[in-house]
Amino acid sequence: MPTPTRPLLIFDFDGTLANTLETGIGIYNELAGGYGLATVTKEEVRELRKLNTRALLDHMGISRLMAVKLGARIRKILHQRMDEVELIDGVQEALVSLHEAEFRLGILTSNSADNVRMFLRRFELLERFEFIEAGVSLFGKSQRILNVLKKEKVAPSEAIYVGDETRDMEAARLSHVSSVAVCWGTNGRVAMETEGPDFCIDSPAELLACAEAVCRNGSR
Repeated sequence: MPTPTRPLLIFDFDGTLANTLETGIGIYNELAGGYGLATVTKEEVRELRKLNTRALLDHMGISRLMAVKLGARIRKILHQRMDEVELIDGVQEALVSLHEAEFRLGILTSNSADNVRMFLRRFELLERFEFIEAGVSLFGKSQRILNVLKKEKVAPSEAIYVGDETRDMEAARLSHVSSVAVCWGTNGRVAMETEGPDFCIDSPAELLACAEAVCRNGSR
């Protein structure tokens, strides 16, 4: 019997692998006044994580154009503070287990490639990944996923997208790849489940089981 194809796991970076949420919120609060926006407290963040991305922006009074501009500024400042950012607890062990189980790993992010490489190198994880696709696209994340699959010569049925935002799950659905919603990042479980991901997990230790399940049963 032929060995099932090992899927390619494509990871989001911020909030999924790197615990940038707390640092990012601090930067947001520093910049908010300049955009006429209110700052947020830790208590408010817990409630905001229940909202999907569109509802979150609407609640905060942030237009799509403002979100792009503000996001760019936050990423620029974050680059200067990456040495303050830690790895999500349990992610290092999960990535090592996936790599040793011969799953291919890659990163698709709006963060800069330099940020990601610097971060992964600090935790001795850079060599575990086959590629880092960084930057933003006018055509959205689903098109970026499809571009990665074409470049890597991987069919959608042989790929899994792992992310921490509802828009990540939407992008996975539109690009016809399997999806793993992690509930420790930007959006919590309540919001993530509204997008119908294939898997919704609370711990990085569950990643290997998700990958093995897709390997056995195939993609969506």
